[in-house]
Amino acid sequence: MKALKVPRFLHIESRTVRYTLCTLFCIIVADGLISQFLVTGGYGSEVNPLLMSWVGGESFLAIKISGAFLATLLLWIKYNADPRLVNTVAVVALGFYTAIVYWNLFVFLFTAYQPV
Repeated sequence: MKALKVPRFLHIESRTVRYTLCTLFCIIVADGLISQFLVTGGYGSEVNPLLMSWVGGESFLAIKISGAFLATLLLWIKYNADPRLVNTVAVVALGFYTAIVYWNLFVFLFTAYQPV
């Protein structure tokens, strides 16, 4: 079954790197979902000027998921060429998006539950 074999340039031995890239994809998608919820619910606004006009639209989540997939796919493909660089970029991006998701959740908790 040669069709089910992973090509050599896509094979990553390190389980940690594979999990890091998959987690990066998931947290970027989570950022999109939370941002969509906050903006459409009136709890917050989008700060990113590139995404400001798309948030709340029908294609926002498709664009966010596609961008996350392409970014993590690029890192996955480039891993065998320069593992140290890809690992550094993935960890920094993961930290950045984790901070953004926590900030979004913080904004939601403190705007949704304000005493009237």
